[in-house]
Amino acid sequence: MLVRALYLSAVWFALGILSTLIMGSRLQRRDMTLSLLWLAAVILLGNLIAILTFGKILEIIGLSFIAFVFGLYWMMRLQDWNAPGQVTWTMTLITTGLFILYTFLLTAFSPLNPPSFIFALMFFFLEAITLTLALAHMHESLDVVCRVQWHRLLNRLEPVPDYQPMVSLQVPAYNEPVEILEKTLSSLAKLNYPDFEVLVVDNNTPLQETWRPLEDVCRKLGPRFHCLHLDQWPGYKSGALNFAVTQTDPRAEIIGIIDADYEVDPDFLSELTPAFADPQVAFVQTPQDYSYSRGDLFSESTYRGYKYFFEVSMPSRNERNAIIFAGTMGLIRKSALEEIGGWDEWCITEDAEASLRILKLGYRSLYIQRAFGRGLMPFDFEGLKKQRFRWCFGGIQILKKHWEALMPWAHWVDPGNRLTLAQRYYYLVGGLGWFSDVFNLLFAFFLVLGASFNVLSSPVQVRPLTNTILIIPAVFLVLHSMRFLWVLRNRLRVSLFMAVATMYNFFSLGWAVTLACIQGLVQKEGVFLRTPKSNTTSRMWHAIHVTESEAVIGLICMLAGCVVFATDSNWRTFSLCALLFWQGSLYMAAPIYSLLSLNRKTAQATHIAEQGKPVVEQRAARWVVAICMLLMAVFSLISLLPAPSGLPDYVRFLPIDLTTQQLVGQARASPASAPIAKVTVESANCRAKPRGNAERITILYKDEEAQILGRNDDPNNPWWYIKIPRLSGNCWLWGMTSTTIGNVDEVPVIR
Repeated sequence: MLVRALYLSAVWFALGILSTLIMGSRLQRRDMTLSLLWLAAVILLGNLIAILTFGKILEIIGLSFIAFVFGLYWMMRLQDWNAPGQVTWTMTLITTGLFILYTFLLTAFSPLNPPSFIFALMFFFLEAITLTLALAHMHESLDVVCRVQWHRLLNRLEPVPDYQPMVSLQVPAYNEPVEILEKTLSSLAKLNYPDFEVLVVDNNTPLQETWRPLEDVCRKLGPRFHCLHLDQWPGYKSGALNFAVTQTDPRAEIIGIIDADYEVDPDFLSELTPAFADPQVAFVQTPQDYSYSRGDLFSESTYRGYKYFFEVSMPSRNERNAIIFAGTMGLIRKSALEEIGGWDEWCITEDAEASLRILKLGYRSLYIQRAFGRGLMPFDFEGLKKQRFRWCFGGIQILKKHWEALMPWAHWVDPGNRLTLAQRYYYLVGGLGWFSDVFNLLFAFFLVLGASFNVLSSPVQVRPLTNTILIIPAVFLVLHSMRFLWVLRNRLRVSLFMAVATMYNFFSLGWAVTLACIQGLVQKEGVFLRTPKSNTTSRMWHAIHVTESEAVIGLICMLAGCVVFATDSNWRTFSLCALLFWQGSLYMAAPIYSLLSLNRKTAQATHIAEQGKPVVEQRAARWVVAICMLLMAVFSLISLLPAPSGLPDYVRFLPIDLTTQQLVGQARASPASAPIAKVTVESANCRAKPRGNAERITILYKDEEAQILGRNDDPNNPWWYIKIPRLSGNCWLWGMTSTTIGNVDEVPVIR
């Protein structure tokens, strides 16, 4: 029943997603009657498909009632969403929950030796966390596209008469070209606001010819501009900003952070300062916008990738007062910053970390969805890779220090923690979300390992490779990818081609994010990524060289896919080949985008600050290599250890799988077809020879079917020589554990 329920919910899930792709962004009204009708339509259409294929009427009726009640609950909870969003979220939860339950039962009740069971249990938890993170992304996507009622969405603030507090704008700089910084300061000089100062904080720039001209620029722009140079100052950027706070005008109530490469609109301060008339508002953030070259695929896809966070994540977080302070183009109340003790100098993303501590005190934040300036993006893929490493490393630092404050029970442990449940959820998911790329790499590793075992006809397996294990994850992958492209198109207003390019731009940085996650877990202090150096002046070769790790991983995945399908061509190996090519394409995107970035040779770009100690990419990758070697050693140990000598009683709790014939509603094989052996007992051994004491090759479970290739010559003790359904290769199945379908008399005798 569980497997049929899972497939039925997967059909509902697919119908919900497809209907949302069509109507999710168009339907801009709330209507409970419409929501109920939409839910009923999806359930009934899915039921019709199930009845014609694998379903049983009574089970379908019972499951439909449960799904309808569950959907009604979420309609009450998500009244600001339209009908497609409510129904899709309901079906996503049901399908994900049932699949996690299925994989747990398959893991817990498969007859495995102890190391295999421990490894399988770890893999189950990894899988469950990945699916939970996918749920978080689904919720965020539906929340911004299917939401019809916004409560905190603002594009501008109403002016507050006679309220114009003094603002101290602080521009941290390190080794910045003076011509770029001069443009930034010139734009600040044009601000349409009566009371502000600008502090340029040059932090540890080694050459006087680089930072001395900044003093002349500030002097030229007038008395509001001050240049502060720090030599051998600790704390990196956050240390410099803490020093700047001590140098602000005592009258300043608000502090603004501006990156050194940003040109700011004149009405930046006049539009944002009214928010601070409310004493509970501690910080305000606006989108960070960038200059990019139209027609340049690398530049435009990178730009769209930046916009995704401010067009999707931030509006969703803002509805729950859970945004992050992203630094540049944001304002923060000086007294709130002093109340938390200033910027923390141990964290390389000090702005996001400070916002968490401020919200913990019970303050409010505000996101204004309007850009007030433009900055520069990294020059090439190497710079983008370093920047993403820094952001991820800082996110892991925040998670390591504050995870206890983000737990559901945190308020009971610390009554002073005033974070709401929604705020804790968004900050926790935001930190854990970085690990999606780690899980993606592990998934690729398991796929390659599985392909290797298939090619070598190895009996090693962590758990049975059932049809459900192959089909449902593929359904999740396809539908979640479609959901991601749909969100990109709707929120960023781009073509399907640009949405695909942006998606691959995201995934191309997976290796850098993986390294940052691991380094964030093992390093106490901040580090920056140092990419491989090349011994050539060729820009093209250098572009490939800085992505050599990604290229190797991608090629291994694709090669493994080709080999496994060429060795044994069937629908299972084709599915495995397709998944390996998908995984490989995510990593091969890195060298492709690195080469595409060469087109930006005349573009100006931001300087990627190297904050912390350097970590060479090859040395950082040693942790990944060590983990892979450990996993391979465990698998080798599993292959040497014997499986359980007898089948334990708990195997009866294993979920019964559905055959491909049942899934598509085809009739059983006719007598003219190849005969089939169908297992009738809870589980049966399949052995190397037609004897009960022969070496066991694998285990077949109840209702599994296998093609009969031959038989022994003893009609009183029949054994069937079968094609193993889950692996390549053949083995002998005792006839007393199965029934046969088809004409067995024509099966050749094998002696």
